[in-house]
Amino acid sequence: MLRITWNSNEQQMTLKLEGELAGPWVDETERAWSDLGGTTLGKQVMVDLEDVSFIDAEGRKLLARMLDQGAELQSSHLMTKYIIGQLKQAERKL
Repeated sequence: MLRITWNSNEQQMTLKLEGELAGPWVDETERAWSDLGGTTLGKQVMVDLEDVSFIDAEGRKLLARMLDQGAELQSSHLMTKYIIGQLKQAERKL
């Protein structure tokens, strides 16, 4: 299960994910991300992964696409930080 919420202030929009970014929840997250579309109006977009407990391969691919589109990924959990680091490193190699 995954809970998806949006928060916004003048400078930043935050997509907060809570639960597992896996299976059908990856598609749900991608729909939420796509719905954001052009509504950022120049704001920084941050994806808060603090409360994500698991990320499968498709979830990692989605996070990589989000990075490619300018999102900032954030978490303080060791495993999630490791995944974010791997994605950023792969992005730099391209």
